[in-house]
Amino acid sequence: MKIAVVGLWHLGCVTAACLAHAGYDVIAYDHDPEIIHHLNNKIVPIFEPGLNDLLFQKNNLNYSNERDDISEAHIIWITYDTPVDENDIADIDFVTKNIVALFPYLQQHALILVSSQLPVGTIRQLQNLCKKSHPHKNIIFACSPENLRLGKAIEVFSKPDRIIVGIDSENDKSMIQDLLFPFTHHIIWMSIESAEMTKHALNAFLATSVVFINELATLCEKTGANAREVEKGLKSEERIGPKAYLRPGNAIAGGTLARDVNYLVQIGQQHTTKTPLFSALLDSNHAHKQWSCRKVIDILKDIKHKTIAVLGLTYKVGTDTLRRSAAVESCLWLNNLGAKVVAFDPALTHLPADLADMIQLKHTLDEALVDADAILISTEHPEFQNLTPDQIIMRTNQACIFDPSAFLAKKLGMDTRLRYFSVGQ
Repeated sequence: MKIAVVGLWHLGCVTAACLAHAGYDVIAYDHDPEIIHHLNNKIVPIFEPGLNDLLFQKNNLNYSNERDDISEAHIIWITYDTPVDENDIADIDFVTKNIVALFPYLQQHALILVSSQLPVGTIRQLQNLCKKSHPHKNIIFACSPENLRLGKAIEVFSKPDRIIVGIDSENDKSMIQDLLFPFTHHIIWMSIESAEMTKHALNAFLATSVVFINELATLCEKTGANAREVEKGLKSEERIGPKAYLRPGNAIAGGTLARDVNYLVQIGQQHTTKTPLFSALLDSNHAHKQWSCRKVIDILKDIKHKTIAVLGLTYKVGTDTLRRSAAVESCLWLNNLGAKVVAFDPALTHLPADLADMIQLKHTLDEALVDADAILISTEHPEFQNLTPDQIIMRTNQACIFDPSAFLAKKLGMDTRLRYFSVGQ
């Protein structure tokens, strides 16, 4: 079985690498020649633990930006990362146009398996368009919602707890079962539309949990309750459970969860159906985004010419992605108010030019702390666990720490020499 993985950013690179590692003959395709040039020269466009080794250890993985090469594949796995703008609105056309451009090059009875995040109904539209333009090819369409978890992507892809697949015909299941056999036997089958909607539902439910606990935490701050004690009480309830997304801290960022919430709001608008819960989620999350910045203003008052040290800039641990990073948004907000913003992130060696003008990236943690008036813990890099109260007191102007998720609460939160603040306390 020859497989084409189409769209080579985070999802696509992980998918191609894991399939090749499982022994499949893989064509890794992207329409962008620069991405292919970099991969052919063993330069990975994104950071993901273990990805470099997997991408370049096999000779059954080839990179191409020639659509003709797609014609060799039995399965075309669509893995474009759907772009989102600053308001978490997805550029759906970017993905669908690139899929449609492949139709003339597909072999008969090829299977298009879509994992890109697209609104429910999109795959059916693509299917109808393909039938109309190439009726003789009998192209099969299916949906398997992406399950990309940055920092753990290879482990999650290789050993999933289950895989959801939407497909029309029972007769077409066998090809997907064979494809997924090296990774799991636990496939949950459903219709294409149900699989698309399941992805929206999962992300919207996770978003609801995050927004719920953060909004509750702001009330805890006002009333003297401790949101982390409330969290323990919630998770002890068997109908909720210990793995629930109920940890007071940062707002939703990165675009992934909010993208699906926006899809549901848009679907409601298209069908003249009110979705007040989903709309309220976005409003509440937006209000919580600048908790750290508001708290800094509340404590320091005037921050003009003050030095703010931001520890962690990436969207999350285990990646070097800055796109839609809440930490970066906070840095820009503080810079606009006249603060001097310095930062350290162990996953970064440099910043894009537009950010470098506003954020001074330091090479070590100690450098970032020098003369700081406040410290913001933005990304939970394990290296920050080595930070000590003495280190902070020795190097900063003010031993004032803002740690939304209480990542360093055990290390720093109990030391009376420090002023330590986290969400919900």
